Amino acid sequence: MSQNALLPDNVLIGTANGPGIWIAPVGTAAPVDADTALPAAWSTLGYLSEDGVSFGQSVDSESITPWQSKAPVRTIVTSRELSCEFTMLEFSAQNAALYFDQPAPVETDGEFALTVRSDVPQQMYAIVIDVKDSVSAVRYHFPRASLSEAGDLEVTASGAMGLPVTLSALDDAGVLANIFKSNTAPVAVVKAAAK
Repeated sequence: MSQNALLPDNVLIGTANGPGIWIAPVGTAAPVDADTALPAAWSTLGYLSEDGVSFGQSVDSESITPWQSKAPVRTIVTSRELSCEFTMLEFSAQNAALYFDQPAPVETDGEFALTVRSDVPQQMYAIVIDVKDSVSAVRYHFPRASLSEAGDLEVTASGAMGLPVTLSALDDAGVLANIFKSNTAPVAVVKAAAK
């Protein structure tokens, strides 16, 4: 294939593949491709707002300008941050705990009690985002992530009580994220175990 070829099949639209978003404890078996169903330890966060998921990247750099020039000869990346932002529409124990950065309480028949405490350690998660378009599937995986921002929870009679969160990727032995793409016809990624 020519490097100068224009490939319209590489222009992807980000529709959810199956539930589309998954969460698990840090250390849970990581995905190895874009297609294989995740093991039962992964649970879905359910419906997200129509805005889907936004990935952000922040890169700080420092330029090296030599004595003999007014222009840099090198640029050194001094820090890199990756994040994903989304709004959860399902008000479950797991989602409320993620929003408030608390351990998830037990939920029975849709009922739970969550105490928001100031003295609990920050919660850590593994995250997977599954996307499909035509014959392509893309999977984004953060092996370690934590809540870095929570937006306003709006309680109104005119809309869902969305839980807007931003999760930032944390270093995992040099890895911030894994990204997998396949060109096989994607199918909804469904686990054997229930949510």
